[in-house]
Amino acid sequence: MRTSSEADILAVVESAKRAVSNLMRTGRVWEYSLLSRIMQSPDTIGRMIEELESRGNAVVGIPTEAPTAAVPAVPDVPVEAPAESSSESSGELYQCPDTTKQGTSLRERMASLGYYKKHSLDHDLLVSFAKFLQFDMSNENFKQEVENVARFLYFMDPQQASLLFVRQHEKSREYFLKLSEAGLSKQTVQNYIKSVKRFLKFHTGSTDLCFADRVLHEDCKNYISFLDNIQMATSKQVSKETTRKRFDTFQEGVLSSTQVTAVLAAAKKDFLAVIGKLHAGECSPGHQLTLTELQLVLYYLEAIVILEHAQWPGVVEHMTVTEWISRRRDDTRPGFVVVAVKEHKTAATFVLTQEQEMWFDLYFSEVRPVMLGKKRKRVEDDDETDERFFISSTDKAIYNASNDLERLHKKYQVPKVTSQMARRAYETATKELSDVQKTKVAGYLTHSTATAEKHYRMKEIGSAVDAFLRNLRGDSE
Repeated sequence: MRTSSEADILAVVESAKRAVSNLMRTGRVWEYSLLSRIMQSPDTIGRMIEELESRGNAVVGIPTEAPTAAVPAVPDVPVEAPAESSSESSGELYQCPDTTKQGTSLRERMASLGYYKKHSLDHDLLVSFAKFLQFDMSNENFKQEVENVARFLYFMDPQQASLLFVRQHEKSREYFLKLSEAGLSKQTVQNYIKSVKRFLKFHTGSTDLCFADRVLHEDCKNYISFLDNIQMATSKQVSKETTRKRFDTFQEGVLSSTQVTAVLAAAKKDFLAVIGKLHAGECSPGHQLTLTELQLVLYYLEAIVILEHAQWPGVVEHMTVTEWISRRRDDTRPGFVVVAVKEHKTAATFVLTQEQEMWFDLYFSEVRPVMLGKKRKRVEDDDETDERFFISSTDKAIYNASNDLERLHKKYQVPKVTSQMARRAYETATKELSDVQKTKVAGYLTHSTATAEKHYRMKEIGSAVDAFLRNLRGDSE
């Protein structure tokens, strides 16, 4: 630093001050509930390292091979399904390693290669970008995009987050190539590129960069063109990947309604055992349940919405507390309730039985408060009535319900069924219906670009379509 200019020295000093301030603010205070969740996670060490690094701490000496996750020993043979006579819920963790591919999952591979390492999200460059996404762009999943950029910046310069990466085209190309080699899909790599591109467009168009450093501003603009070229080169690969997925889906064929909901049948005994504990008042409120049992309730209810009612995962991700409280009794069938989710892209409606309503309400009153890490409180005392209904074990809104659904299938060793496969099964089953009935089913599955007004009219026909779906599955009312 002796030969550096006074401005450079001051910049380094200010950066060090910010780092120390951030460490003092976030690195010294830990909530017990967070530590408890870390200790109960399948990969305790990995989860702890991730949390430490997100707070600005450096973890050194990490072995090149990912350490074995701190979970109960897994035998060399597949885990048997729960016995029919068992009344206790399974104690197995959800993210248990696949015995056939232990240590080779995408997440473990990414972690072992260091691609999850990132700069602190409290850095000025990232904080301003996050505010832009959240408030200017109304991006609900802004944090994921900011984390993508934070990981990219760490790869480009582990010491300091800056915009100087725009002068390292070859290293940038190497990063995106490494993500593909690690196993990320071409579309996911494209998403990383889009995040970096949006990050630069924000700093070149919505900040004072053009006045503060014209040369760097011009380099940023050139780098955006560089990203455009990469996107054009990989767009064909993305198209081929999409086509291949569609072909694979076609090859899978159409499932029966029993196959669609097989995981619900497999998990029901365990699920009801947990519900029995809650209903009998054995837990106060839900605190005596294990993390595995809490997740089972969450995943099972998500599966009901996605598989049994053939709704998009986005319905689960966007459903709010207000919408649950506003559910209404079915006029034609008093034992059923209609739930309307207005904020989903196409708006959605689904119908629950009286028993399912009880399950959802137990989750809302007993499990959800524990997920949030706070004591249960009455709805009327909660000012945030528009917050998400489904909450993950990390006290955040569900980001990807499809992942939760996949974990449930893995746990019970049932063939994976996606939301698209479920919807296609129900769509195929309507081929013998009249055009009017087909239109109702299409509306129930939110195929049309329904407005909020049309969405609420859909409540009226939701009951009739739900009855058809239940008849198709052989459910009794």
